[in-house]
Amino acid sequence: MNGRQRVLTSLSHQEPDRVPLDIGGSIVTGIDKNVYNAWKSYLGLNGSTQIVDHIQGLAFMEGAMKGKLHIDVDGFFPNSHRKHPPLTLQNGVLTFRDEWGIVWRKPSSSLYFDVAQSPLQHAQSVHDIESHHWPKPSKAALNDWETEAEHRDSRRLTIIESFGSGIFEMATRLRGYEQFLTDLFLNPTLAEAILDHILQVKMEYIDLLAQHHIPCDVLREGDDLATQQSLLFSQQMYRAYLFPRHRDLFAYVRKKLFPNPKIFFHSCGAIAPLLPDLIEAGIDIINPVQFSASGMNVEQLKKEFGDVLTFWGGGVDTQATLPYGQPDQVKEEVKRQIDILAPNGGFVFAAVHNIQNDVPLQNVLAMWEAWEENSRY
Repeated sequence: MNGRQRVLTSLSHQEPDRVPLDIGGSIVTGIDKNVYNAWKSYLGLNGSTQIVDHIQGLAFMEGAMKGKLHIDVDGFFPNSHRKHPPLTLQNGVLTFRDEWGIVWRKPSSSLYFDVAQSPLQHAQSVHDIESHHWPKPSKAALNDWETEAEHRDSRRLTIIESFGSGIFEMATRLRGYEQFLTDLFLNPTLAEAILDHILQVKMEYIDLLAQHHIPCDVLREGDDLATQQSLLFSQQMYRAYLFPRHRDLFAYVRKKLFPNPKIFFHSCGAIAPLLPDLIEAGIDIINPVQFSASGMNVEQLKKEFGDVLTFWGGGVDTQATLPYGQPDQVKEEVKRQIDILAPNGGFVFAAVHNIQNDVPLQNVLAMWEAWEENSRY
């Protein structure tokens, strides 16, 4: 099997020849640029490294690395400000304003950019929301499709990244986290206006992909809807505000894109109570399977949802085991996770989240080696 066949077989809940592998195929299954460079050097590969996400400091996975590591997916990351930020430097602080009007800042002491200014934080009415300068996805967002062609391979499965973060996440960044959650209770008309504009922008991006015939096996969307202990809001509130918009977006993706796109949905945390709703909304894939969070027992999740959901991630814990464990502990955990999640397909191996800057190379190698040793069906 080639990579594309392998992933599609697993997505159909059948067992391929081995468990598919994703490292670097999205901004939630990525790898820190410094760890990536260390791994690249270890494998004897040279050359500069591109960044696909400056906010998180994630490296672009080159074709040569994918070949050496037997990675089964190619990711396409739209040409956005988080990929090519218009940076300014003042007093040791890097700053940029993205397409949505959100200001991001990163001090020299930090590894990541954080939201510093939310453009709708002072909005008082729906008119203020309507008057905001909303982004208009254009052909420029797809410019890198041609320039990165040498790193793609038709034998690998194509993941297309969404435009911006999830509908809920974008709303919190535009309005301010506390203020938007308050709006859902006290000013739902304003909150819904924000959500609807974000949905419209995302649909325009889907139109753009369709117009330019960009093939899409998997579209990655997502919204962090939970903390480590619980949901961020009630299931009833999800059904009222986000479910209809997720449902409409996912249906639009399937209507517009080819060949037969699957919906990859990312949400960290204790997401288990919302899985039935997300399935009804139309997701095919759940990521990252954060098994350190409350209620995220992988045996139970596989038993309850394994016939309808593909678990993309959950291969090794990125909070404790991967950065702080010993290589033999990493290998033991990888084997255990594969043993639980791989039977009957419906599993793509990836770490629980991005491989961060504090992960030692020896542990990354242990993760990959354990996957290689235990991935055959």
